[in-house]
Amino acid sequence: MLKDRILAGTIAGMIASIIKTSSNLILWKMGVIKHLYLFIASAALIQPEDATTVLGVILGVVVDIITGGTIGLVILYLFELTGRDYWWYKGLIIGNVIWLFGLGLAINFGASRIVPVDPVFRLTSLIEHQIFGLVGAYLIIKWYPETNTKLHEQEKTRRVSKK
Repeated sequence: MLKDRILAGTIAGMIASIIKTSSNLILWKMGVIKHLYLFIASAALIQPEDATTVLGVILGVVVDIITGGTIGLVILYLFELTGRDYWWYKGLIIGNVIWLFGLGLAINFGASRIVPVDPVFRLTSLIEHQIFGLVGAYLIIKWYPETNTKLHEQEKTRRVSKK
C-alpha cells in the first residue's frame, strides 16, 4: 500500500504503460503490426529515421513511461472526484479516451512524425489502451487507500442517507 497519491498514481500508470507496450512489442515481433509505440513516441521529438536507433528507442521508452505515469495521476484523480465504484469501467473509459485522443487526434494532427494508419494496428492499440486503463485503475485501487477528502466525505454521507 502506498500512502502518497502522486507515487501511487504515477507508478501504477508506469506499470500499466509497460504492460501495454509489452503487448505491442509482442505483436510487432510476431509480425501482426508494423509499428511500435516506442518508435511513435520518440518520433514526436526526433526524426522518424532516428526513432529506430538505440537512442531513439531509449527516448521512446522514456516518453512512453512518463506519459503512462501522468495518465496514472489522471486515473487517481478521477477516482477522487467520482469514487471507486465501477473502477474497471472507469479504467476502460480512460483507456478509450487516451486511445481516441492520443492515436486518433494527436497523432493525426502532427504530434508524431510516424502516423500508423493500418487498421490492424489501430484495433490492437484500442485493446492495449483498454488494458492500460484496467491495469492502472486496478493498481491504484490496490495500492492507494480510500482518501478522506471532503468530496468523499460528502459522497459517503449521501450514500448513508439514501439507505
